[in-house]
Amino acid sequence: MLIEQQFATIDACRFCFMCRHVCTVGVVSGWESDTPRGKGLILFKILRGHATYSDDLVETIYRCCLCGMCRTWCVGGYTMPEAVLLARSDIVDQGKEPEGARKIRANIMAAGNPFGLPAEDRFKAIGDGKVFKDKAEVLYYVGCDTAYSQPEIANAFAKILLRSGVDFTFLRGETSSGKPLTVLGYRNEANKVAEELWPRIRSTGCKVLVTTCPNSYDTFRNDYAAMGFDLDGIEVLHATEYMARLVKEGRVTPRNPLHRSVAPQDSTYLCRFNDACDGLRRVLQAIPGVDLKEMSWTRDRAHSCGEAGGVLRLLYPELSEELAKRMLEEASRTAAQVLATACPVTKRSLASVNGRGIEIRDVVELFAESL
Repeated sequence: MLIEQQFATIDACRFCFMCRHVCTVGVVSGWESDTPRGKGLILFKILRGHATYSDDLVETIYRCCLCGMCRTWCVGGYTMPEAVLLARSDIVDQGKEPEGARKIRANIMAAGNPFGLPAEDRFKAIGDGKVFKDKAEVLYYVGCDTAYSQPEIANAFAKILLRSGVDFTFLRGETSSGKPLTVLGYRNEANKVAEELWPRIRSTGCKVLVTTCPNSYDTFRNDYAAMGFDLDGIEVLHATEYMARLVKEGRVTPRNPLHRSVAPQDSTYLCRFNDACDGLRRVLQAIPGVDLKEMSWTRDRAHSCGEAGGVLRLLYPELSEELAKRMLEEASRTAAQVLATACPVTKRSLASVNGRGIEIRDVVELFAESL
């Protein structure tokens, strides 16, 4: 079993209560099985042959949102999210994954997105046909959630790129980066998607690969490198990092004041896994009239509403909603007028339950308006 590779974590976490009060899912559900200790107990029993992956245990393993808060909090350096990922791969190898996971896998392999929407509709509401070139210095990877559900983010970023004068293109035939497959335990399928997508990215001759999707950002920076794909010569940046660079170089200058108080919402994949928290704040601070209001839980200890691969919302929508409500409660305590996200998945989750009067916007949209 693959989880044997994480025996030290499993063995240590089953005895430890020290992160249960910060576990994203455990705090909301109140279930011990949702905490890292609960996962440790379950996986230890699996390793020792005292339990098998029943339907209930499988659901528990897939309820983890892989946010990494436990890893950040842990003074011992143990990595329960990595153990959970390996457990999911073991579950897939045994053919016991949830039906919802199978559906997401089938959709990605058939249509190139986790929703099963037509591939030809991916850029239906984005751009005007002038955003596609055969070769360009900068490639903007849009991502599934933005392309199908939040084209306003992609259109805003295209406006920024056009205004900056950089040589850019979107990717013809763009598909999922494979992150949902990775987090669901489908390692072979994720590798197959990468094998098909990465050569198309390479063919553009881009020097910078930029995306508004933290899930894809982490995939290109870390997952593809781990799979053995050559990233040499291509710099992978999130939109917040790239916009901050454009401002610093004088390529774009925000002039229209926002005159709003704004709370930045840190992305799990940007802050916790890639230590890229500053870009969001640099972009917001570059917009005239913005009054930053930091939340109590911020940067690498920011709350999550299930960002990883965007799959928690698809598998367990009610749980995802509860996580989003918790995040909105915290944001409301800042009295900010706007909650600025850097993740389309997070923005969508928050907007679906927003009843607190705070405006939910992606930082790309705010920056584009300021131009």
